[in-house]
Amino acid sequence: MRIMVTLLRHNLPAEPDRFIGRERDLEELCGLVGEVRLLTLSGVGGTGKTRCALQIATRLVPSFPDGVWLAELSRLTRADLLVHEITKVLGVHEEGVRPLLDTLVDFLRGKKPLLVLDNCEHLVEACAELAERLLTSCEDLRLLVTSREPLKIPGELVWRVPPLAVPGPAEAAEEVERVESVQLFLDRARAAGSGLAVTGANARDIARLCQALDGLPLALELAAARTAAMSPRQISDRVNDRFRLLTASGRTAPARQRTLLATLEWSHDLLAPQEQVLFRRLAVFSGPFTLDLAESVCAGRSLAAAHVLDVLSGLVDKSLVLFDQGSSCYRLLESARQFAAGKLESAGETRHLRDRLLHGLADLAHHHGRDVWATPGLTWPERYARLLALQGLLGNAREALSWAVESGLAEPGLRLACGYMPLWAGFGELTEGRRWYESLLALPAARTLGDLSAEALLHHANLAYEQQDAAACGESAARALELRRATGDDFMLAFTLVIAGMYEGTKGDVALAAERGEEALKLALLVGNGLIEASARLLLSGVAAFHGQRRESLTRGEEAIEVYARFGHLWGVTRAHLELGRFADFLGDLDTARRHLEECAELAEEMAAKPVLATSLGLLGAVLARQGEAERARERLARCVTLSRSMGQHLPIISVLVTLAVLAEGQHDLEPAVRLWAAARAMEDRLGLPVWTSATPEPLLARARAEAGEGQVQLWWTMGGGMTEEEALRYGLAGERPAQGASRPPAGPASVLTPREREIVVLISRGLSNRAIGEELFISPATAARHVANILLKLGFGSRTQVAAWAAEHGVLH
Repeated sequence: MRIMVTLLRHNLPAEPDRFIGRERDLEELCGLVGEVRLLTLSGVGGTGKTRCALQIATRLVPSFPDGVWLAELSRLTRADLLVHEITKVLGVHEEGVRPLLDTLVDFLRGKKPLLVLDNCEHLVEACAELAERLLTSCEDLRLLVTSREPLKIPGELVWRVPPLAVPGPAEAAEEVERVESVQLFLDRARAAGSGLAVTGANARDIARLCQALDGLPLALELAAARTAAMSPRQISDRVNDRFRLLTASGRTAPARQRTLLATLEWSHDLLAPQEQVLFRRLAVFSGPFTLDLAESVCAGRSLAAAHVLDVLSGLVDKSLVLFDQGSSCYRLLESARQFAAGKLESAGETRHLRDRLLHGLADLAHHHGRDVWATPGLTWPERYARLLALQGLLGNAREALSWAVESGLAEPGLRLACGYMPLWAGFGELTEGRRWYESLLALPAARTLGDLSAEALLHHANLAYEQQDAAACGESAARALELRRATGDDFMLAFTLVIAGMYEGTKGDVALAAERGEEALKLALLVGNGLIEASARLLLSGVAAFHGQRRESLTRGEEAIEVYARFGHLWGVTRAHLELGRFADFLGDLDTARRHLEECAELAEEMAAKPVLATSLGLLGAVLARQGEAERARERLARCVTLSRSMGQHLPIISVLVTLAVLAEGQHDLEPAVRLWAAARAMEDRLGLPVWTSATPEPLLARARAEAGEGQVQLWWTMGGGMTEEEALRYGLAGERPAQGASRPPAGPASVLTPREREIVVLISRGLSNRAIGEELFISPATAARHVANILLKLGFGSRTQVAAWAAEHGVLH
């Protein structure tokens, strides 16, 4: 099995047309990125901030070994999704209920990337807080920001993006043609099919137009789009007319902002009535949109659905709307969208269009979502295409969900959120999904929507289960089950029973889990849904494994795989192989575990499901280690580590350390085994992430104490717990011992002592004896004495007095 993952070093888009001018500026800015940690390109809309940033980023890709990454924030309307957007760009995945920002910081710490945050002005406070946290925690990180206003945090260098140079009043034709603004205007005019060139007859008109437009790139491009039908003089006259109107109306915007506004107003005036209607209605979309969605949302009074395509094509030709051939999606430039939104508000259509977007997306998401997990007769590529369609419309879905919460529209909001369940579960956006369900279920109108509320609670429980949040999963599953039994929907009841059974299994009520699984299986067979049937069989496979029923467990699991495959759900097949590998490992059937884990890894690679691939490789390495294939085990473990680090994941790495400890113990090398176990446990404590493993360190520690003595083992454990993740992995995978003193526990109490040991330090400082400590904490005096010995060993002290002094110095007593 050959497992390869391509790690890209940037996600920068191909530029749609030729970049013109600013060569000196770009050279200076590229140099500044190397000198300062936060460079903000600021200025009014239309000055070309984004294009400049992309040029800088492209040139600097070779300078950043950990990549150059663009986060486009214009379509993001909620500050609480900022971190999600950036982690998605970087490929960082959520890990349990651990705060995503902590995972992001851990991922970036020690790396040297350039992160480009484009269009921050509408989220400037959130961007400023995030930038300050990242720059404080990640010393090699560089940030390049575009925003109409600076972030105003320490260390920021603001560079005001100037307009392009414009011709002087008396320059000759050949001199005019060499000026940057003229070059851009001519290039875009030719792209529009006008064949315009500078001549002695039109040089002054072109120069006058570029001067009137203040050299603003967006204004020049909008003007150039009209040159096939109008001369530069005619365009200049029309723009100047618009300028006088704006000035007469008492506009107080800065001059260059008025220039862009005048150009947009002029472009809008030239649109046909139906083009004006569609242009303003398109402002309701905060991200890319499809033709179908534009037809369903924007058609209506003054614009028939049958005419939308032709009118939309006209707006593309006039450079007011952009079309991406690859995705077959349209979008508005942010400056044009904001202008169109003003027109929409003036027409009194904003609320109506937002309602239509919400209902249109709810219908679309409902059908796409059900196709992913409920509709029979589809192939996996067809189901996956529905997921990608949902992903492409996520920006608009977020806007629509925000509107649903804001306006109390629970019914379409819940339908939309339930349609997005497969995306949030399949692509790891667990926290975001849970927040939407919680916000929508809290609306008063949701109380009367029994079916939809039950489905939303079910999906909330499912996402909580994936995050290992047992309490939230149990509460939502119980409420969903109560509502669902009252509605009489056998199909959704079966699904709810599966999730409830999974929860019961995690809390140890295996009998109730089996009962839920059997009832779910009967209902799934009755309604004929393969995905729920397979999920119920997999649940019952886990129940049988818990009872040690090897044949029953493997039979049920194989049946689940077969049903998932027949239903056309490759994701289900992959996850079933993973779970069956775990069950077989738990039952001691290493050959079967290996077979299923290898199959899981191959399928996960095929699907580019990196989290599942990393997990399967880690488990496969553990199985190979127990089968005595040390080299093959290390190879799988090393690949697991590479993948996990590319996603900012720690759980698989903790499992790798445990496996490396098992490998060392199998080779009778006690010191590395103890140290690696200690490193794994220290990571668990630090991150608060429990790791599932059938191995435990107690037998190893007992054997090591018998052979090496209690003091030596405690020293190994202390030194292992003090290793960094990088040191522990090098130590386990390559046998590299940390430099002398490198893995000495740091001085901070949080990383030196366990929570229990910190409690005991406080009691030592109060002068309590071992017996008194035991009475205070309800432990035996012998256990208290062992804790005190561990504390002395970790801190390198010989007396309680030294411990008390250390505690006072490091703030442990507060």
